[in-house]
Amino acid sequence: MKFLASIFGKLGTILSNLRRYVAHILTVLVIIFVVSAIFSPSEEPEVPEGAMLVLAPKGTLVEFRVSEDPIQKAIEEALGNAAPPAESLYELITTLEQASQDDRISGLVLELSQFSGAGLNKVTLLAEAIQEFKASGKPVYAMGSNYSQSQYLLASQADHVFLNPLGGAMLEGFRSERPYFAELLEKLKVKVNVFRVGDYKSAVEPYLLSEMSDEARENLSGWLNEQWQQYLVTVQDAREISDRMVSGNFEDFLAELEAADMDMAMAALNTGMVDELLHREEMRERIIEVAGRDDEHHSFVQISHRTYWQTLPDSVTNQNFESNGSDQQVAIIFAKGTIVDGSGLPTEVGGDRLASELRDARFDDNVKAVVLRVDSPGGSAFASEVIRQELLNLREAGKPVIASMSSVAASGGYWISAGADEIIAAPSTITGSIGVFGLIPTIDETLAEVGINFDGVSTTNYPAFSQTQPITPELGAVVQASIDAIYDDFLDLVGEARGMTRDEVHAVAQGQVWSGERALELGLVDTLGTLADAVARAGELAGLESPKAKWPSYEPSFMQQLFADLGLGQSHAAMPEVMGQMREAYLIFNQFNDPRGAYVRCIECE
Repeated sequence: MKFLASIFGKLGTILSNLRRYVAHILTVLVIIFVVSAIFSPSEEPEVPEGAMLVLAPKGTLVEFRVSEDPIQKAIEEALGNAAPPAESLYELITTLEQASQDDRISGLVLELSQFSGAGLNKVTLLAEAIQEFKASGKPVYAMGSNYSQSQYLLASQADHVFLNPLGGAMLEGFRSERPYFAELLEKLKVKVNVFRVGDYKSAVEPYLLSEMSDEARENLSGWLNEQWQQYLVTVQDAREISDRMVSGNFEDFLAELEAADMDMAMAALNTGMVDELLHREEMRERIIEVAGRDDEHHSFVQISHRTYWQTLPDSVTNQNFESNGSDQQVAIIFAKGTIVDGSGLPTEVGGDRLASELRDARFDDNVKAVVLRVDSPGGSAFASEVIRQELLNLREAGKPVIASMSSVAASGGYWISAGADEIIAAPSTITGSIGVFGLIPTIDETLAEVGINFDGVSTTNYPAFSQTQPITPELGAVVQASIDAIYDDFLDLVGEARGMTRDEVHAVAQGQVWSGERALELGLVDTLGTLADAVARAGELAGLESPKAKWPSYEPSFMQQLFADLGLGQSHAAMPEVMGQMREAYLIFNQFNDPRGAYVRCIECE
């Protein structure tokens, strides 16, 4: 006992000393922060006269970027699960709007090598902003070694598209594929008990089949082809490209490639996709002819879009500059990510968290209307209904609600949208997927193969609801009846919201996915438009003379601000990539947390 006491005593001393060391380190960091804040000169960036604005987005696009918690960010990075980089679509579009009117800016350069793409409607909005910049009369250049399809959608809007002679660009169309596990599950003797309604709710197919069903293929091809045609319209409105490069026929592409001696870059030049084949230094020299030379940096006179953003006044960069203090606010509330029960992660739509935000808006006297911006493939049926009920409460309180659909508002995303007074979608929005499914995997046969069996007793004769026991026909019938009931509820709430009969809703439901344009024709949305259109419409319904958009805000704590100012939480992931992948798989699995195991989720829309 004395030996153990000695061990624990020494351990306590070590922990006590460690605690003091950590406290000392934090104190030193605070002192460094305060001293640097006092004595470090704060230099405001300046816009060089005649500079080219360099738009170089990194990662994907997000419609709203709430200030990140640097402490949480550091933890996520340490776990190998750091979020990919993202650019604020609002900041990019606003930057272009301001630069087009700024006499110090002589033109625009698109440097897209680190842009990884985004939902079609988001990229299209940015492309339209580039077109508006070009309409100011200032030249637009695109520089690229290679162009992905998302990158080319933006590059095609430029006056001059440069491509490296060793690069390439190809319009190969959109593709959607997914793994199918039926054969693997059969070999492992894992039985996935599936419960669903409708022929098109294909989320469960990977567990039942080895290939896509005809119904799923038909529906997927329909909306994917619509999106591709919308992409081509945006590109071809900006550039005259050979018909053979946009025909979608691989033989046509091969013919152009053979005519260019199998040179991808030359084929892009010959078919009008690009204007010149230039190496990087040659690209810079072309732009120097217009913007002048920066001898210090050995390039053209320029300013990055991030630095330019810092030069703009608070009245431009603060999205709530006009709404602060206003009693005619239209609150914009975001529902982005998979819908889960509870609070969820920042990257998810936590049913309880979003319901709380809607409730706050209901009791905020300055908020007169709400725009729910939906960018979600759905998820938990229970959480979706929790959110919809809060939308109904808002409307009962006399505050109009507009559902504004972003890239995806399908299944549960449509469920919550149906709670609004009106629905506004983008032409390329992926929506619909009105259907329900449930999954209960059982591994009793798998365990039996290795000699493991489960047995026990119960105080009732209710069948076991366990992954280690087979699902009895009686229990399966109860679960299917529950799924059927939720589907009926889905049909009823859509029918009531859209003024349609149950049969009319069922005809366009059953898990079928639609584009925003097609959804308008089917009566599932009221009109096509943007987030700004939704804010204006919400203000109109509320009878506001001067509606002001109120965006979400985030106030960091002192420690969070300290971490941010010291640059913590900005390093690369410390743990191996595989750890991040394992954690991501766990997070996806954890999203299936509906209390009843019923999901209104469009897997293929994600």
